[in-house]
Amino acid sequence: MLSDLAALAAAFSIAVSNVIAPSAVRHLGPVRFNAVRLAAALLSMLAPVTLRGRWAAPSHHQLLLLAASSLLGVVVADSCFYAALARLGPRLTAVVYASWTAFAAVLGYLLLDETLSTIKIIGVGCILGGVCVAIIFRQPGAISDETHGSLRTGLLFGLAAALFAAAAVLVARPVMAAGLDPALATSIRAAIGLAGLLTLSVMPGGRSSLPVDRSVMIRSALSGVLGMGVGMTLVLFALTSRPVGIVSSLSSTTPVMILPLLWWSTGLRPAPAAWLGAALAVTGVIAIVSGL
Repeated sequence: MLSDLAALAAAFSIAVSNVIAPSAVRHLGPVRFNAVRLAAALLSMLAPVTLRGRWAAPSHHQLLLLAASSLLGVVVADSCFYAALARLGPRLTAVVYASWTAFAAVLGYLLLDETLSTIKIIGVGCILGGVCVAIIFRQPGAISDETHGSLRTGLLFGLAAALFAAAAVLVARPVMAAGLDPALATSIRAAIGLAGLLTLSVMPGGRSSLPVDRSVMIRSALSGVLGMGVGMTLVLFALTSRPVGIVSSLSSTTPVMILPLLWWSTGLRPAPAAWLGAALAVTGVIAIVSGL
């Protein structure tokens, strides 16, 4: 039950992170933005790990798995996500990316022999369906998405982002099940991901010409602390005792949790169908945590 609550708390933390991030992404560009947020997440995680004295080093095998998880999730998945975003727009990209929960459940079953009861499979389906409905029927008055370039290419990038994100969680699962401290694991993943993103940032197209002010840096850093720092640490904690399919489903309820946050920040009330999607997702959560 505690792991389930951690996964849901991760979804909320990531939702807050996503609400405050867009303007910073536009100023810095996706690569530099990710680098700043990862640096902030790394600093925020090193402090509690040091104070608690949880510096028990992972084995070489665990370190390799965390490195693979970071490169798959932070460098590859994020890059594919933003490539899809540029082609499909935010709404359609979010719908396609929601498929990562299904990928995670299938990969967990095929590679880790994780099985789910019928009621939990129904719960995963309800969450996935509810998230898609909540995304598709957004608040009235929102700007419509515009597709740029090849629709097929955008869809392939979106599906690749979902697949690599699921693989990143899958690779981290054995490490967390072995009892590695989640904050330490987050610090290691952030450091490795930061190195990869800094490499990408010096390449052509990795920089933004827009001026950078204190507000942009604060938003980027806060997004990193909430999304990568708090959010991913909670996800990794949940993976210590729960299957990949369950954790990915619960933590993917971010789009549903964004609804009241956007209502509060913009004053635009979500469409009734969006609340229906939220209710469907909540039904799925209840099914998953029911213990059946």
